[in-house]
Amino acid sequence: MDDGTGADAVQKATGRSGAVRWAALLLGALALAPVGAAAKSGEENRLVNYQAVDRAEIENLQRWVAAGHEAWCKDPRLVAAEDLRRIAADFADGAAELNLADLGDGHGAKKLAFEWTPPDGRANYRVTVERFDWLLPIAKDAAAVVWVPTMTEIELHD
Repeated sequence: MDDGTGADAVQKATGRSGAVRWAALLLGALALAPVGAAAKSGEENRLVNYQAVDRAEIENLQRWVAAGHEAWCKDPRLVAAEDLRRIAADFADGAAELNLADLGDGHGAKKLAFEWTPPDGRANYRVTVERFDWLLPIAKDAAAVVWVPTMTEIELHD
């Protein structure tokens, strides 16, 4: 005899892990960009990866953040730091260690890039994050729009 309590328990458990799940889902989906998108640039020591943007997943994340969860997704430096942790195993110092890079192409507050160089200087890492105008109807305020990692670059030094 099923009185519905099993479904209630599953729904409660799912709700508790929802915050972590949405953030992990977005970052995981972006991390799994097609292998064809990662390519060496003209320089032999530079790897650029353009990450796939899944509008439906990003809209779901925006709804989740607008509901009061995962507020860190509204901070471009924290989003870049989280993406950098994925690609640089020795990045452990946190978002304060990231330097804001000059994109020089007038993107203003919609596209930012952050750079980090490990203490040994063997490479430069750059993470570009963007926020999209199509999220504004969900966010209701420009300052509440989530940032999304869209590109990573690794430049190796000899």
